[in-house]
Amino acid sequence: MAKQSKLILSALLLSILAIKCANQMSPDGGPVDKTPPQIIEIYPENGTTNYHEDYFEITFSEYVEKRSVQDAIFISPMPSGGLEYDWGGKSLSVYFKDTLKANTTYTVTIGADVQDINNRNKMVEPVTFAFSTGTQIDSGKIAGKIYNDNPSGVMVYAYRGDTASIDPTKQKPDYTSQVGENGKYTLLGLGSGNYEVFAFRDKFRDFKYQRNDDEYGVQYRDLILSDSVQQINDVDFFLTIEDTIPPTISNVYMRDMNHFLLEFSEPIDTTKILASNFYLYDSTANKKITPKYFYKGDAKGNKFYLAIGDSLTEGDQIYLFGEGIHDKSLNKSEKEGTPITVKNDKDTTAPKILKIAGTMPDDKVDYDIPVISVKFDDGFDHTVLKNSITIIDAKEDTYPFDILTHDDSWFDVEIKKKLRPRTDYTMKLDLGNIVDAAGNRVDSVYQYKFTTVNDLDFSGVSGSIANAEGTKRVYVVLQSADKTKKTYKERTDTKYNFNIEKIIPGKYLLWSFQDRNGNSVYDNGKVIPLEYSEEFMFYPDTLNLRARWPVGDVKIIFNRK
Repeated sequence: MAKQSKLILSALLLSILAIKCANQMSPDGGPVDKTPPQIIEIYPENGTTNYHEDYFEITFSEYVEKRSVQDAIFISPMPSGGLEYDWGGKSLSVYFKDTLKANTTYTVTIGADVQDINNRNKMVEPVTFAFSTGTQIDSGKIAGKIYNDNPSGVMVYAYRGDTASIDPTKQKPDYTSQVGENGKYTLLGLGSGNYEVFAFRDKFRDFKYQRNDDEYGVQYRDLILSDSVQQINDVDFFLTIEDTIPPTISNVYMRDMNHFLLEFSEPIDTTKILASNFYLYDSTANKKITPKYFYKGDAKGNKFYLAIGDSLTEGDQIYLFGEGIHDKSLNKSEKEGTPITVKNDKDTTAPKILKIAGTMPDDKVDYDIPVISVKFDDGFDHTVLKNSITIIDAKEDTYPFDILTHDDSWFDVEIKKKLRPRTDYTMKLDLGNIVDAAGNRVDSVYQYKFTTVNDLDFSGVSGSIANAEGTKRVYVVLQSADKTKKTYKERTDTKYNFNIEKIIPGKYLLWSFQDRNGNSVYDNGKVIPLEYSEEFMFYPDTLNLRARWPVGDVKIIFNRK
């Protein structure tokens, strides 16, 4: 009886241990697991030929979420019949339900979406290996990097064949890879031939490109593998999104008898929109009302203000119409009308300044190209500004200026004469001339005292571009490595040298692009009809630019072949 009790107790303990192992629970306490999982063993080895088994096996460095692994396995070409999965601790055997094709190279990618059990850490980069059912293995390789703030999970699809026959919106890729946190990808086991390679953030994971939903990247040149060219590196991508849908007015709210708050379905191009893009129609009185001002003011997101001088009649059927509104992709809206609920509360608040500042750090003004940006919370007639602003120095000498209007509440004062470094100036603004649509104003003069910058507060970077094609214009872009999004852009001289000055100190990434179409901006290309992107190349290191210590002899080499 005692012996039987011991056997029962032993069986119970083994059952408890088995349950704990099966649940793969992480231990309580201790430091947070920040170590990403890794693949430490693969069967068969990369490059294996004459492989006739019906499975492959991968082993991880730690316990991983089974579903994340199964969703991250991509095989090119995809075997017919599907797959079966057999887990054993940290190892996974993947069985082919049907016989593999003879004399065929198969490429297996374990994507970077694989997560561990303890803390959902993802793999740093995907792992790819290839094997062949024949005596030879296709050894072609295309590799590169996705340059994006969040590259993890981006898919890279390769299509083999004639460009004219490839349609990523309808057909699945011949070869697939996935990008990890470091943005790198590799396509292995490629045979000789032409390839079109795209990077897609495939939201639906249907292996097809969805316009207006999936971000995309397009290669910059022909990719042809042959017996003499077995490997193509640095096929890099930026991501963008194709927007073919024009903006719409999603909401209109009347704040008072003179102001409307409009919300758009997406960001709009404010350089191509005025108050004249809108009008109000009172169908009861058969009356059309033209707005006076359109502006951003203190509105957030995709919201903007529209101001009218006339009053509306409460109870009448009134509609706001807008047309010709462009989004950032230059899609143009058709005429659309939105019903308005009239609100006749009076506006008694005079316009006030939201912000006035120079364009340099600490709101200082650049002495070389002096600009002061002024934002009000309400719209007004900007023709009064020339007679309302005076700029003087300590000796009361005045300085000429121009006005650059952004919208009816925001403008820049561009001083037409160079100023002196580290010098104090004053801008006077007669607020009595700033009148909103309701007739509100303040009879006072606002004085803004500003200081110009000192050259010693800045850094700089200079260098050259190597192996750029002589028929193309080349630009250099310096962008902050942090979230401040400071960007400097300069065209190189005829010898491909550059010198960017007056850089705010900080850490920066430096890259260059060859301006193929001469429009001075980087072009991402198109998926359909296929248009290649422009070639770009990053400087490999992050630049730490310090005040008074410009960096020179920086070289970016276009070495893609």
